[in-house]
Order: sequence, then structure tokens, then C-alpha cells
Amino acid sequence: MTTHQTDAPSDRDHQPELLGHLGGDPGDGRMTLGQWVRLGVVGGLLVWLTAATGVYGLIMVLGIVVMITLHELGHFVMAKRAGMKVTEFFLGFGPRIWSVHRGETEYGLKLIPAGAYVKIVGMHDIEEVDPADEPRTYRQQPFWQRFGVAVAGSTVHFLLALGLIFILLVGVGLPGGEIVQKPSDWRVGEISEDSAASRAGLQEGDDIVAIDGRDTSTFDDLRDVVGPRPGEEVVVTVERDGERLDLSTTLGTNPDDETLGFLGVGAGVRDDDRLSVIEGVPASVDQFGAVATESIKGLGKIFTPDGIGSYSRQVRDARDEPAAEPSDPRAQAASDEEDPNETRLLSLLGVFRIGVDAGEAGGAASLMLLFVFINVFIGIFNLVPLLPFDGGHVSIAIYEKVQEWRRREGRRYLADVGKLIPMTYAVVIVLGLIFVSSLYLDLANPVSVN
Repeated sequence: MTTHQTDAPSDRDHQPELLGHLGGDPGDGRMTLGQWVRLGVVGGLLVWLTAATGVYGLIMVLGIVVMITLHELGHFVMAKRAGMKVTEFFLGFGPRIWSVHRGETEYGLKLIPAGAYVKIVGMHDIEEVDPADEPRTYRQQPFWQRFGVAVAGSTVHFLLALGLIFILLVGVGLPGGEIVQKPSDWRVGEISEDSAASRAGLQEGDDIVAIDGRDTSTFDDLRDVVGPRPGEEVVVTVERDGERLDLSTTLGTNPDDETLGFLGVGAGVRDDDRLSVIEGVPASVDQFGAVATESIKGLGKIFTPDGIGSYSRQVRDARDEPAAEPSDPRAQAASDEEDPNETRLLSLLGVFRIGVDAGEAGGAASLMLLFVFINVFIGIFNLVPLLPFDGGHVSIAIYEKVQEWRRREGRRYLADVGKLIPMTYAVVIVLGLIFVSSLYLDLANPVSVN
């Protein structure tokens, strides 16, 4: 073998460099030709999205991306603080757009901005790890460090929601200083044309106190009083600008049922009320609890036999029935009839549409309110005690700690995660069905937001 033959680069030697220029991933922060193309595709889609949906469409996409990134950043920071080995932190999925190695971690962007992920070494006992890295695996860390990493994502969502609630209560002002309004916190929001209400002289913003002396502190009370009395003359007692007025009128008949009385008012919420900074702190915590309670109730209604049945009917009849308008979470008039919104699951497309219309109708405050509910719901949903949710890792950590206490052997107990694989596959399949069916529902029967 001659010196020339030994030193001359072969075609194989040139392949990594050629692949790098065309679309490989050097991982040193340099952009390849293929990655520039992918970045251009993403940029073009954002420009098209803004042109098609306006600035609120762009804000929705960026808001969701930032929210997901902060979720994963929570896991990342807690894992690093615990000394765990983190090998990847990527925003997006699919082909790489850009990446760079810093220390032992590769940071980067991928083509599809539908999420983010952090790769922590040794998340469970069935993962094969280099023996040199074993002491720094997730599974070998103390309980509280594993617990902290597992709940970090949901904690970030809760903190984001708390921050947004505080801004809404103190900086923007909300009706009654509340995110979730009580049934009694209602006022006249709209008045039907040529109705008993319009003939009586009712105005938007009036508080209807009573009808013929019967209390109407909730909108249900109003319906109970008005419903049985079509065509009857009544006295409507209202409060307006601190003054109580008695207004006489004759009730009409309900357009959908002539046997029912009809006043012709729609429920709204009370006037905006900004809280002081000192008032805002405890109020934010209180309202966060109210939103969390509503979210848990919502999940409970969805994942029950009745809720699953209702959702299945919505998917089955998606092309036959118009979608109901989404209820305002701050002022929901209760009804004995089934509310399809209570069991309606929205895809990202559905959330995006609602966000765009909410922004156009109510500006930044409406978008902030929407993101409060999104963050709380995702934070709670992500704590479901099943893999692949973060709650699955929380439940495993708790189970392992209980086993360590019970055995009193003074050494680390590792749960056999392999036994959970069938259940995990089942959960993934259910999530896939929900993803596909909710997307179909939002395409075939979009939620009406106007």
C-alpha cells in the first residue's frame, strides 16, 4: 500500500461532508442546505397563517409553542438540578432544522412545531444505559428528585395560569374580580328585538332582581318564573346605576316552544372590576382553584359511560347536526338539557379556531382567559396516573417509595415497568383515537364561536 493510497480520501470519507451540505445534521450550530429549506417552509407557513387568520392566528400558534416549550423546560431544569444526564432538548418533531451540542446535551429545532421533548437517560428499568452513566440516570435518583422532575411540566402550566389570572384580575379587570363566575353573578347581556324586555325598557347591564316579587338571582330562576306564564303581564324589578326600578310588560312566547313564556334577555356578566395588587394575590389563588375544579369536573363528565356515549354520538352525527356555541366559562346559564360542550373534545385545530375568534371578539384579554383554561386543563390532564403521561412517572415514583418503606431493606427499589407496557400501549391507542376523532369533529362540525 503506497502513501498516496493511504492518505487519499475515499468516496466514503466524503459522504458525511456531502450529507451535511445536503441535509445532514452536524450538530455544531451550522445550518445545512436542507435545514435552510425546512426553516423556509416553516417561515412560509407562518406567513401564510398570518395572512389567512390574522395576527391572532399567529399569536395562538406562538402561544401554544411557547407553552409546550416551557413545559419541557420545567423537566429539563429539574433534571439538570438533580444531576441527571439530559442528552436532548428539542422543540418540535420530525426532521431537524437546526441543532447544537452544548456539553452533553443537544439543543435544537425540528420541522413540526407540535410539541417538544427532553430526553433524560434511564427513565425506567427496561432502558439500557451505559454503565458509566447509570449513577446519573433518572431511575437512580432519590424519590423527591424523581418526583420533582415528573411534576415539573404540570407545575409550569399551573404557574403560567396563575400569572395570567393575576394579570387579568389586576391589570385588565374581570367581572366581579372572578375568572369563573357564580350563577348569581349575571346581568342582562343582550335584549331581543320586539320582545317583552325591549317593550319594558330594559337595558343591557341591568340587574334583574325579581319578577312579580319572585327572586331571579340566577338565570335559571328567571326561566323558572317566566316559563309558565306566556302572555301574562308582569312587573320586572331591576337595579340600574344603584337605583331600583319596577317595569311592567307582557311576556311573549318562546320562539321554540309556544307553551313557554319569553322575556327576551340574554345572560351577561357584571361590569369589569380591577383588583389591587394586594387583593390580586389571594384572589388569583382562589380563582385558580375554581378553574381547576371546573377542569376536573369537565374531565369527570367526559370520561364516564355517559360522557363517552355523548362524545361518540357527536362524532357519529358530526355532519348532521350544527355545533353548539361554546359556553362562556364565566357566565354559564345552567340547563337541564344535555350540553354537548361538556363532553366535546377539541383538537388543536378547534382550540386554534376558538382562540382566533376570541381574540377578534375580545382582544388580548380573551386570549389570556383562554390560555388560563388551556394551561390548567393540560396541567391536570398530564397528571393522569398512567404512562406515558407525567402522572404515570409520578405514580411509579410513589409506588417505588412505598415499596422501599414496606421492605425496609435500605436500598433502591425499581418497579418492573415492563409489566405496564400493554397498558401504556392501550393508553396511546386511546389518545390516538381521541386525536383523530376530535380532529374529524372539528373539521366536519366546527364549534360555532360567533
